[in-house]
Amino acid sequence: MAYENLLKSVEESAQERQRELFEKAAKLAGEIRSEAKKQAGEIQEIAIKEAEKSAAIERNKQLYLTKGEIKEQSLRMREKVFDAAFEKATGQLSGLRQDKKYPAIFEQLAREATGAMGGQPFRVHVDKHDEELCKKILAALDIRCEVLTDLQCMGGLVASSPDGLITISNTIESRLERIREHKKLEIHAILAGG
Repeated sequence: MAYENLLKSVEESAQERQRELFEKAAKLAGEIRSEAKKQAGEIQEIAIKEAEKSAAIERNKQLYLTKGEIKEQSLRMREKVFDAAFEKATGQLSGLRQDKKYPAIFEQLAREATGAMGGQPFRVHVDKHDEELCKKILAALDIRCEVLTDLQCMGGLVASSPDGLITISNTIESRLERIREHKKLEIHAILAGG
């Protein structure tokens, strides 16, 4: 009987030990599952944050590129308007010779160009359409110089030293170009609404 009690006791002890091991294993498995769930949640949260960050970077990149394209289109449009305005001005000034005010305008252009030459000898270059007017105005201003009809322009004249090193261009085209360059920033600011 003592042997049977001993066996029964060992068996009960083994069953108790087995139950404890199963409980411990179940508890450990639950902790592992809980930790795995927690880590999976953290990984998922990190992945979501990375995706949000990546999406924000892409959105900012697209916004930057779009703003750049809009600025570029706006600049091209302003440049077209700017060019169109000067083309229109050029068109309107192309008939300036037929205006009754042209002789007074030519005289003012001649005074400026010849006055800039100082006391040194110079030549005057004009379009052949302005030759007679130029000679008449230079005579009235008591200016003696050679008049060459080697220009093709809408009006005005060019004064130059005999060696050509000094040149004062006072043609309608050169005046328009100077205005175009000097006023470009100002006109672009107006066109941009500034």
